Amino acid sequence: MNTYTLEAATHDTLADVVALIPDPAEAERRLTFTRTRIEARALHPEQFLLLRSPRGVEGVCLRPASPRVPLFPQLREDVPADALIAFLCELRAAAPRLILVSTQAPLRREEAEAAGWALQETNVVYETPDLRARSYPADPHVQPVTVHDPGVAAALTALGREAWVPGEDWTLHALTHAGEVVALAALGASGRPDTAGIDLIGVLPQRRGQGFGGRLHAHLLHLAAQTFGTHVGGTEADNHAMRRLFERHGARLVSTQLDFGAAPVLAASVPEATAP
Repeated sequence: MNTYTLEAATHDTLADVVALIPDPAEAERRLTFTRTRIEARALHPEQFLLLRSPRGVEGVCLRPASPRVPLFPQLREDVPADALIAFLCELRAAAPRLILVSTQAPLRREEAEAAGWALQETNVVYETPDLRARSYPADPHVQPVTVHDPGVAAALTALGREAWVPGEDWTLHALTHAGEVVALAALGASGRPDTAGIDLIGVLPQRRGQGFGGRLHAHLLHLAAQTFGTHVGGTEADNHAMRRLFERHGARLVSTQLDFGAAPVLAASVPEATAP
């Protein structure tokens, strides 16, 4: 017999949605924010899926209103395998994308795949906690551009990013060499308070290995330091060149992420949860 249950949160169990946040002050802040959103009808308690066992809350995940938003579950590091599989299987009905972040859930690929998720990629996230603690060189060959400027559209196509469009309040920048666009990157707000995001779109294939990526990245950090206090960026786990660039510019590794997409799974392979 299963020793766990899956259930939607209610107004009476809202405190359980922050039960796995270790910092009491942060948990209280998040709970207050959640209650405010519920009172404003921007969120409903039943959007939170809770995984329980006799020892308490094992897992929590917000099921977003839009299936385009990924699922970011929070789980105990030692959550039992059968309970984890059932929990992740239940979440497949909420969204087609699941991201396990090492700072809030164990990176248990086997259980995720048993629940019907297919690993798409493994990413790492780096943070520069204080952009003003060091100086980054401005590069006179970097200028803000638009996709309509000469050479920009062709460069985006060469980099496989021809469909790229700037986010709100993001600016595209090009590094030129001998009058040619050789590298592109964009700068804007990451979505976290006082935190910059940089999309290092890339260096043209024939221009790689000449230091252009490092120059462009440093220039955007120079610009970011004028407005933001911190910077967060990510890349594929096997992109060692980009990881070295992050580290050279003072960033530290803060998390690893497994990014899954929904995949067919045999119902018989997934344990059933007991009713709450």
